[in-house]
Amino acid sequence: MRKFIALVMATVFAGFVMTSCGGGNTKKASQETVKTEKKEVKKEEVKKEASSGEISIAGMTANVENGEKIYKKYCIACHMTGVAGAPKLDDKNKWNESAAKGLQTLVNHAFHGYQGKYGVLPEKGTCSECKAQDIFDAVSYMLKKAGVSAK
Repeated sequence: MRKFIALVMATVFAGFVMTSCGGGNTKKASQETVKTEKKEVKKEEVKKEASSGEISIAGMTANVENGEKIYKKYCIACHMTGVAGAPKLDDKNKWNESAAKGLQTLVNHAFHGYQGKYGVLPEKGTCSECKAQDIFDAVSYMLKKAGVSAK
């Protein structure tokens, strides 16, 4: 009887997982706007952001409060201890080296993932729901905490 109940529970769980992943609204992106928490964004911009193309930071303004929240939820696991070669917040030398590449490059590396001489940065730093602005905010926050600026 226990095996039967375990099998039923496993089947229900697998069905739940399979139906909750993917799917969603498959409508083609249009010029309509989508309201987000802070601003309106054209659907085509959201689609462009999700593509593998380069993220442009032109016109972005860092929200350091949001960056701190993103850092504490997703980035801290590696950047607190230096896991996988991540520069720790107090490692000004590594941050200066990274910042020399420019803020645009840092944000693109964080958004798309990067493998460098110190280690690996996973895509979006494991924050799968983060948008380009969130990544920009988190990178800006970490640079500020490290006492480094990037152009």
